[in-house]
Amino acid sequence: MEDTAQAIANLTRERWEANAQYWVKVIRERRDRYRTELTDAAVLDAVGPCAGLRVLDAGCGEGYLSRTLASMGADVTGVDAAQGLIDAASSHPSPEGTATFTRASVEDLPLDDAQFDLVLCNHLFSHLQDPTRAIGEFARVLKSGGRLILLTLHPCFYVENAEQGASNSVPASQYFASRGIDQRFLVDGLESPSMITSWLRPLEYYAGTLRDAGFVIADLREPHPTDEQLRDDPWWRKGFPTAMFMLLIAERR
Repeated sequence: MEDTAQAIANLTRERWEANAQYWVKVIRERRDRYRTELTDAAVLDAVGPCAGLRVLDAGCGEGYLSRTLASMGADVTGVDAAQGLIDAASSHPSPEGTATFTRASVEDLPLDDAQFDLVLCNHLFSHLQDPTRAIGEFARVLKSGGRLILLTLHPCFYVENAEQGASNSVPASQYFASRGIDQRFLVDGLESPSMITSWLRPLEYYAGTLRDAGFVIADLREPHPTDEQLRDDPWWRKGFPTAMFMLLIAERR
């Protein structure tokens, strides 16, 4: 089992390395409307005021949220398994001394215990075949009373090609097991060089795994377009056929 999990982790990292420059382009040209018009605002609202907080941006990608939080006064450490994304993050100008970036697996963080006030996971969990070890690591590096904020694909409703309007229901035989969806990213007409697997699990998995790691779920939100966005913009009417995102806020006991 361990060999299989490691093989999946290695393949995932290789795919993200292949997609690194694709994502740098998408993010820095602000081409992902799900982020720029919906989920980024939801994540920042969940974070709230963060001046003076030590923040771990887990799965930081090219570092855009790390830079945003640093500009708000946080002391941010960003980690990602893809060297290409860490190189892009490290080379981009950011508030001096407040955002640093390290290549590392979220399953084995090279960080001391109880040093962070907040761990942020933005679109990370759907790319972990089994986040159990990562959740344990987040619990370890968080201070007592610290928060974990995770934004991920909605496990109840997300299906293959949902971004292109697919809205099939998820049968119980698939919902209550870990399920993987293999597809290439397609953002604003740009297709990713490499396939990626999105992993989804039932809600009870999140509740139980967080509880066992010493967390209490404080809030659950489902970011969605406004009535005006759906009424006035056909892109949102097609691209949001069902609930697509879940945002969890958990507190470390």
